[in-house]
Amino acid sequence: MDDPSDHATSTSGRSDHEALKMAVMNEKSSPEILEFQEDLISRIEAQIDYQEEQIELMRGNQDLDILRAIFTTELARVRYLLRCYYRLRVHKIEEHAMYILDNAGVKARLSEREDAYAQEYFMLQGTHLKQTIGSQLPEAFASLVRQVGAQPEKDMMPTPDLDKHVFCRVLEDLGQVPVDEDGNAAEFSRGDMFVVRYRPVQQLVQQGSVCLL
Repeated sequence: MDDPSDHATSTSGRSDHEALKMAVMNEKSSPEILEFQEDLISRIEAQIDYQEEQIELMRGNQDLDILRAIFTTELARVRYLLRCYYRLRVHKIEEHAMYILDNAGVKARLSEREDAYAQEYFMLQGTHLKQTIGSQLPEAFASLVRQVGAQPEKDMMPTPDLDKHVFCRVLEDLGQVPVDEDGNAAEFSRGDMFVVRYRPVQQLVQQGSVCLL
């Protein structure tokens, strides 16, 4: 669906459509929220606007009906992927809003709109829980993040399971990659597929060297 005048591609050399599919797969399989793909999403949204204009210009021209149908189908596919991307991220924000807002590094992965949504969601959820549950408990046990208010650890905060096993495909030759705390390593060559805990490949996914499946 790229604008034929510039054939937009991501910095990795993949088309924006391929990069969006990979972003959706990574977000779907990753136990944590990943960095928002701002540049890619901006290009995709611009391409959607361009495609809509082209489709509208073809309206009423019977000679271009088939081409218009192809463009419309292609546009629907890209919109579907974009909606999946947003929905996956919103689900993770709602599931781990407390954890995300409590960790500056994770919070920085959100877009401005996601950040605002996470804060509003957390505030509304917290207010609801305090009114319906917290108000019925002794003060020492009314915390939303601690079993006992006096203890320092936030042991009731839902956190993503970074030790979850994931399927992944290697996108470039990486050599020996540690896969556990015992120092065991595996040879990661381009095209290889592995089932491995997420934590050892966390940075590789963020760097784009490994794609989750």
